[in-house]
Amino acid sequence: MNAISPLNSTSYQDVFEFATDIMVIHDMDTGEILDANRKACELYGHSIEELRGMSIGELTRNHPPFNTEIGLQRVRSARDSGETVIFEWVICNSQGKETPVEVSLKRITINGIGRVIAMARDISERKEAHAILKERERYYRKLIERSSDGIAIVSIDGAIQFVGPSINSLLGATARSLIGRSVYAFIEPEDVEDVRNAFNELNGLKAKYSVQLSYRVRHRSGEWRIHEAVCSNLQEDPAIKGILINFRDITERIAAEEKARSRALELSRIARISTTGEMATALAHELNQPFFAIVNFVAGCRRRIRSGNFTNEELLRVLELTQNEAERAGRIIHKVREFTCNRSFQRQMIDLRALIGDIRDLIEMRARDHSVSIGYALGDASCEVECDEVLIQQVIINLAVNSIEAMTSVPINQRKLHISIASHTDKGVQITVADTGPGLPQVSQDQIFTSFFSTKNSGLGIGLSLCQSIVDTHGGRLWFTRPANNSGTNFHVMLPRCS
Repeated sequence: MNAISPLNSTSYQDVFEFATDIMVIHDMDTGEILDANRKACELYGHSIEELRGMSIGELTRNHPPFNTEIGLQRVRSARDSGETVIFEWVICNSQGKETPVEVSLKRITINGIGRVIAMARDISERKEAHAILKERERYYRKLIERSSDGIAIVSIDGAIQFVGPSINSLLGATARSLIGRSVYAFIEPEDVEDVRNAFNELNGLKAKYSVQLSYRVRHRSGEWRIHEAVCSNLQEDPAIKGILINFRDITERIAAEEKARSRALELSRIARISTTGEMATALAHELNQPFFAIVNFVAGCRRRIRSGNFTNEELLRVLELTQNEAERAGRIIHKVREFTCNRSFQRQMIDLRALIGDIRDLIEMRARDHSVSIGYALGDASCEVECDEVLIQQVIINLAVNSIEAMTSVPINQRKLHISIASHTDKGVQITVADTGPGLPQVSQDQIFTSFFSTKNSGLGIGLSLCQSIVDTHGGRLWFTRPANNSGTNFHVMLPRCS
């Protein structure tokens, strides 16, 4: 193997001359420039002849911290220590343009004489990038400081590593007082397991996935607040190394929603009572039949007992018929009471066929009162949805009663109401209430469901609006269509199928 020959003086001169960094030779006592390479001439905007003999201060703005005195201190430090001295500096060219550079000073010997060589590199791009980064950091810091939402970083076991300053308004605590403490110390014990499960789920997910949850957390005042959070796994991010949590206080929102729900339930109850009041004539007629039968059965029993012309079997049969009629009247009263009672929103699994079956008597009472015939197509298969039974019954009764009353202007033999159920695998379960009335006036879908809009002279205009509100609450849809022959109206309710 051939040994590599040492560089001769000409080679060293070439390295110096054509280096991509600035290279300048200084007198180590005065700091005066003795020599410079092409890159230095290019950046300073001076020829080599002009540069030779210049002081350090002549090539900078020459006021602290970049002037002759401080520059000379750096040169002499390199001279005296023999170590490399590295620092940042700002040079100024012949046109007055300033350029930030990183300078390395090192004592060397040239032809037996001590000198200091300065090597400088333009760091303008690095400075600009750093300035942009600092500005961005300042921007995000301001966002975090002024955001009403909270931000926190916790370890997978729940230790708080960072929390934004908005925590003071959210929980009444300072960020510093929470660092290192467990997040579980502040969460309602009943909700701790949900938060642990969310963190464990996150531990197996990549950073692009997140988990949403809500929980109760104790305010410094002792009050329990409700928070909604989005958690992301950033354990592999070197800048985060934990679970990033963005959270907000939704206590007032939950309270407002609950208040609105209570108002809606109360309005719904008022509407049901109103509907029952409108059905009073039909109810009286329906109850009159069993009560009349009971009176006749009891009167017959009394006559037979007085005459002595009876058998025990005959009396038992009459009493059995009397009991049946009394139970029939009781069922009617029970259904009306159940329909109008004050109650909370209760979702449960309900088969829509059974739901409609439970209100057939109420609908048919109204239909008989208006000489309307009713047909059903409920199918044989189970059509289960998760809903509030009474509220959905209210929707169907309201739609049916509207249809029945709409047919009073058509001949009796043409008054037909049809209630059907159709199961749509992809969309849900659809209930259709169709009539053969004169049809709706030319109004839009939005207008017909607007509060206080009514096609009846005596209507309040809250029925269809309330129906839509109830269906919306269930995640469903309510709309109407007109048959091709423009005779009658079809109202459709689509409810999400239970998964």
